[in-house]
Amino acid sequence: MSRRHSNKSSAPPAVTPARPWTRVPKLVVFDLDFTLWYPEMYELAGAPFRRSAKGVVSARDGEEVHLFDAVHPVLHEIAFGVEFVETQVAVASRTTYPDWARECMNLIMVQFKELTEAEKVVQHRKRLNAEGETLANLVEYQAIYPTNKHVHFKQLADDSGVAYSDMLFFDNEYGNIRDISAMGVSSVYCPDGLTWEVWEQGMTAFQTK
Repeated sequence: MSRRHSNKSSAPPAVTPARPWTRVPKLVVFDLDFTLWYPEMYELAGAPFRRSAKGVVSARDGEEVHLFDAVHPVLHEIAFGVEFVETQVAVASRTTYPDWARECMNLIMVQFKELTEAEKVVQHRKRLNAEGETLANLVEYQAIYPTNKHVHFKQLADDSGVAYSDMLFFDNEYGNIRDISAMGVSSVYCPDGLTWEVWEQGMTAFQTK
C-alpha cells in the first residue's frame, strides 16, 4: 500500500530539551522505510539517486526521498548526548531493494543543531561534522535484506555483541514490533514514522526495562 507524507521539510524542528536519562540502550535499531524516511523504496523509480546542491535526494525520475523531521534531533541526541557516548546505531530493513536503500543512506544528510560545549567535546572525540553527516556515517551496523526481522536481529547481536535486553527498536509495522519484543528487545511502534514523542516514549519505557 502506497503511503505519502505531506511534510517535505528536512530541517530539524524545535523540540524540548533532552531528558537526563539514567539508563540508555547500547544499540538503537531503526527500520528504514516509513520509519526514518519516506516514500518507501518500492514506491520509487529507483537508481541512480542524486543529491542536489541544496541537499535534496531524489530517484532517477526526480521523486524526492526525505527523512522524517524528528530523525535529525533524535540522531543528534544519540551522536552528541553525553549519556549516549557508548550507544551505537543500527538499521534493520526488510526492503526488497537493499542497494537502493544503501545508496540513499550514503546520500541523505542528517542535520545537526548548534552544538553545546559539552557536545563539542563528544563531536571532537567522534570526529563528526558539526553541521551534519550522511545517515550512513551515523550507522555502525546494517541488516538490509528481505527476510524475517528475527534474522536481522540475530545478525545485529552477533555483529555488535550487544544483548537483546540492551537494544531499543523502532518500526512502523506492528508485526515486527510484536515479533522483536518477544525476543526481549524494547520495541516501539511508530505507524506515522519516527517522532520526537515516540523517541521519548521509547526511552522512557527503556528506563524501567
